[in-house]
Amino acid sequence: MTALIDANLSYLAQAERLLELLDDGAFTRSAAGFYHSTIGGHLRHCLDHYDSFITGLPDGKVDYDARMRLPELESQTASALVKTSEIREGLQQVTRDALPGTLQVKMDCGFRENDWQPSSPGRELQFLVSHTVHHFAMIGGICRELGIELEDGFGIAPSTLRHRSALSV
Repeated sequence: MTALIDANLSYLAQAERLLELLDDGAFTRSAAGFYHSTIGGHLRHCLDHYDSFITGLPDGKVDYDARMRLPELESQTASALVKTSEIREGLQQVTRDALPGTLQVKMDCGFRENDWQPSSPGRELQFLVSHTVHHFAMIGGICRELGIELEDGFGIAPSTLRHRSALSV
């Protein structure tokens, strides 16, 4: 479980480094090639999911539909940086607390009202890695469209990075 928490902490640290590069204008500029979405919108969406996970752990119920969707998290880099740091601290606390063995998880999948589904903290931490990498890939594309340089590997799945590394040896 520690490796999954560390992986998520690594992505949150990546988000912090990105936020330190951006001003609010770049953070909120939409990119036509990415459905007119913004860096801020994608990052806020990720932070909301992390927040849902951390908030739901004590009761063993993670409701990804009950997100805050705070506008300042997608429009102000300073607010997003504070929230990212809070979430990172919350995940670090998870390693010190006793985790529930099972969780109930709810997420709108687009059909009818969704029931709570059984899961585990480890499975949800895996989901958060995958979800974050997916949105970071979108952020990476937006950054390229806006001419913003990113660190190597940003938005690329760990397995893809490993595969590429093996090919170049």
